[in-house]
Amino acid sequence: MSRWRTMFSWFGRLQIMHKIILIFLPLIFIPLFISGYLSSYNFSQSTIQNMEQSALDESKLIVSQIDSIISNAENSANFIATDINRIIASSPEQRDSVQELKFRRQIQSKLSTDLILFPDVDSAIFIDRNDHIHTSYSRINEDEHLIFDSGMIEQVTRVGSYGRNRWFSMEQRNFLVSDPAVPVLTLGKVVIDVDSGNKLGTLFINVKETTFSSFLGTENDQSISKTYLLVDTVQRIISSSNPEYVLEPFDHLKMKRPLTLLNEPYSEMIDRDQGQEFISVYPYNRMNWSLVNMNPMTALKSMISHNVWMTVVIGMVCLLLAFLGIALLSKILVNPLLQLAKSMRRVKEGDLNVTAAIRAQDETGLLATVFNLMIDRIKQLIATVENEQLRKREYELALMHAQIKPHFLYNTLDTIYVLADMERTEEARDTTKALADFYRVILSKGYEIITLEEEVKIVNDYLTIMQVRYPHILQYDIAIPDELKGIHIPKLSLQPLAENAIYHGLKTKDSSGFIRIRAHADSEHVIIEVEDNGVGMSPQLISRITDFKEDSAKRTSIGIFSVHERLKLYFGDIYGIHIESREGQGTTVKLILPNNYSKGEQNV
Repeated sequence: MSRWRTMFSWFGRLQIMHKIILIFLPLIFIPLFISGYLSSYNFSQSTIQNMEQSALDESKLIVSQIDSIISNAENSANFIATDINRIIASSPEQRDSVQELKFRRQIQSKLSTDLILFPDVDSAIFIDRNDHIHTSYSRINEDEHLIFDSGMIEQVTRVGSYGRNRWFSMEQRNFLVSDPAVPVLTLGKVVIDVDSGNKLGTLFINVKETTFSSFLGTENDQSISKTYLLVDTVQRIISSSNPEYVLEPFDHLKMKRPLTLLNEPYSEMIDRDQGQEFISVYPYNRMNWSLVNMNPMTALKSMISHNVWMTVVIGMVCLLLAFLGIALLSKILVNPLLQLAKSMRRVKEGDLNVTAAIRAQDETGLLATVFNLMIDRIKQLIATVENEQLRKREYELALMHAQIKPHFLYNTLDTIYVLADMERTEEARDTTKALADFYRVILSKGYEIITLEEEVKIVNDYLTIMQVRYPHILQYDIAIPDELKGIHIPKLSLQPLAENAIYHGLKTKDSSGFIRIRAHADSEHVIIEVEDNGVGMSPQLISRITDFKEDSAKRTSIGIFSVHERLKLYFGDIYGIHIESREGQGTTVKLILPNNYSKGEQNV
């Protein structure tokens, strides 16, 4: 007890400034230490999360580019097979030497010119039923005959029916390639006579490894040491920005989960001889490949160390300021600090419309000035991020839009070709006119927002074309009130819905069906209905289709998602698509638009 009295007596004799120092020093130092520790920990965790998200975004983009290459290769195979059919059909079955030479030149010329449309494809080789080899490249390797002993032709033949492709693993070989020094990924396809069903030969399409590796670099930034690898099902590296890794076994990573068991993105930290590395794996299920990203943790540790030192330095500065400021505590300093603290509290609660009053030119005034500048900068950064995200959504939707258009064009041109071949000239003429009107309106001088009347022309031309293609299953009726034809709507909003109604509602139905497009309005909204009497949908399927989350990995309907997102993008989140359906009775898709919308009043 006497010891406590002695201590209190000693404390009572101290000056007020020293008392404040002794009281507040622990209160300042301990929270600062905890804050620094938590800040360092949160910084490291946030950096790892950002690294993981960045790797996921980059991997998703790279896989999208790889998928585009694969699709182009398959499309080129179909395109070339069609042209070969035409050349063989127009050539005599029994050819003399002159005719044979002309025939070979025709095949080689067609192979070369067709590949101009598909820049991702390196070369094409056609082996006819007489075992003659025709190539898109003029220099023939002396080992081309090895194809007959490789078993590749037999493997393609075993694939099965017309239209089926056989992908071969990435390999380096000295036959059926334009450059034996570069590994190639090969697609094989049986070319079938479309009239008789007889086999005309075997087509091979080659994609160079360098086509894939061009997407796996680090944008020429030497400060980035991460590496991307493309690995196949047999744990072999089939493409990399580093040529030394190509066609080497992938067995030097001690991962907890084998790549063959991964069906979704996965990441983990592993220990290697060079130190820790962050590994992320993004599966490409179409080809059963995996995109592996290896990112050394050296840069991350350096950033964490820098953050720790910065926290220590800031802590020391704060302690120094605390010693200096304790002696100057007064109402002149306390009141402005209280006001600033109140403003900071409002910011913490989410209110950024705060301005701290600057009442002095000392430290409190400086803090208020810096606080106001920080709030303005935060607002600018938030606006910038929102704008970038909005642009990203526009780009993604534009990409979906671009992916959909060519298929319709190719299919329609095939239809016109068949009609002309069947001498149904009037139908071919009408279909050609509808196709021209369709693209004339959707181009719209670059406008993405058009009137409902123009959109109706688009869907009417589309349905006219589809009725020619499917005359026994499709009837349609469009009834739009004249007073609603002037409202504005994102271009290609109705056509994807009509397309879904045909392919998912009417084609699977045993009998003929119809599509009806109507519109009505109230004081606030315009509602456009696309109705069909197809097979309908279950509540579970409707729920999957209307799961309009941006991060959804597998969407049931890209067309409906694109229309829904564009309606939200141009008009606001309260607008979009609503689906009503009953199995066996049909489906109604409703587009909800603003009634007073006009060009120039977009929400973007």
